[in-house]
Amino acid sequence: KTVAFNPVYIHSSVGLGKSHLLNSIAWAAGASDPSLKIIYLTADHFMYHFITAVQRQSALAFKEWLRGIDLLLIDDLQFLQGKSATEFGHTLSVLITGAKQIVVAGDAPPRDLEMLDERVRSRLSGGLVVPITRFDLELRRAIVNRRTEIAATRFPGVSFPTAVIDYIAYSVTSHGRDLDGAVNRLVAANQLTNEAITVPLAEKTLADLIRKRETPRVRIDDILKIVSRHFKIPRTDILSSRRSRDVVRPRQIAMYLAKSLTSRSLPEIGRQFGGRDHTTVLHSVRKVEQLMRDDGELCQEIELLKRMLSD
Repeated sequence: KTVAFNPVYIHSSVGLGKSHLLNSIAWAAGASDPSLKIIYLTADHFMYHFITAVQRQSALAFKEWLRGIDLLLIDDLQFLQGKSATEFGHTLSVLITGAKQIVVAGDAPPRDLEMLDERVRSRLSGGLVVPITRFDLELRRAIVNRRTEIAATRFPGVSFPTAVIDYIAYSVTSHGRDLDGAVNRLVAANQLTNEAITVPLAEKTLADLIRKRETPRVRIDDILKIVSRHFKIPRTDILSSRRSRDVVRPRQIAMYLAKSLTSRSLPEIGRQFGGRDHTTVLHSVRKVEQLMRDDGELCQEIELLKRMLSD
C-alpha cells in the first residue's frame, strides 16, 4: 500500500487543536479500514512503555509491537527525552521504510526540536510539515458563538449579546482554550452575582486574558548565536573543551540563559553544549547566579542578552 505523505508532522502553539486533529485522523482511518492496527500515544506514554519494557527486559518485544503498527500517532513530541527519543528515531525509520503511516504533533517546527537527533529532525522535515496558525477572527467568533449556545442550554437565563461575543472574538486572540475560559468566566460571574453579561463585565472579568501575550520561543541555537556575537568569540569555542577565561565565562552565561529561558532539562542543555554532563551545566548556572549577586554590571549585561533574545 502506497503512503503519499510520510511522516506527517503537525505543529502549533498550545490550544490550537493538534490533539483533536490527531484523534480525528485515528477515527477516520479506523472507519475507512477497520483492519488497520492504529495506535495513538502521547510522548509521555511512549516513554513510559519504552522504559517499562527496558526494566522488564522486554525491549525487543516492545520494538516488534511498535513496528507491526499500520498507523502510529504520537502527540506532544516535544516532551520526548533521552533514550526514548533515540528509540522513536529508530521506530520512525523502520515504519517509513515499511510504508507504514506516521503522524506526529509537537509545539515547534522540526528544526526546533533540540532533544532529537539531527537525522530524526531531517526525517520529520522530509515529510509533510503542517503548521496550525492562530485562529482568525471569523473562526474565533464561530467558536465563541458555539460555546455560548452550549452555555445557554446548561444555564437557563444565560444570554450573550452579540456585542459581547464580538468583544471576546476580537480581544482574546491566544488560542481556543482561552476562548472557552472566557465564556466560562462570564457564565460564572453571571451565575454568582446575577449581573447581566455585558461588555463592561467582559472587560473586567477577562482583563488578564486580554493583556496576556505569548512570549517568543527561545532556542539554544539562538542563545549560542547571541552570546557568540556579544562576546566576539566563535560558537565552536563555546562548544569546545577550551578552558581559558575568555571562553569559560561566556559559556557559563550561555548555559545559564539556556536554563533560564528554555524548558530544556540539564542533560539536554549539556548535550547541546558539546556533550557536557548535566553537573557541568548545574555548576555553570550556580556560578553565574553567584556572580550576579555581587556584580551589578554582569546583571545588566545578562539582562541585555535576555532582551536581545526576546527581540
